[in-house]
Amino acid sequence: MADFNEFGDRLIITGDDGTNDNDVLIQTGDISKYGSFFLMSTQGAMDVFVSIDGTNYTTAPLSLIDLGATTTAPVLVTVANRLYAFPAKVRYVRVLQNGATAALNPSMFCAP
Repeated sequence: MADFNEFGDRLIITGDDGTNDNDVLIQTGDISKYGSFFLMSTQGAMDVFVSIDGTNYTTAPLSLIDLGATTTAPVLVTVANRLYAFPAKVRYVRVLQNGATAALNPSMFCAP
């Protein structure tokens, strides 16, 4: 089960390790008070889906900013040991494993 730790007005989520494609690594509760998110894992790939109304999720992954890249082109799927960011005012975030390689040590930092 994911671990949620609040530090003042910030939240750090340590997710569950994945095994199979589309395993849920991180499922948040209501995080509408946050607007900046940072995501990484130590192995495997992940993609991010969001819900504005708390019920319906996007059917395509969110575009992410690869903070380790030399270009500003958005990406849909992460790679291990890189930091990704996305600005969003949403109610829920769901992070899934992408592909067969296990996604390990997924974590997400949320800031206002």
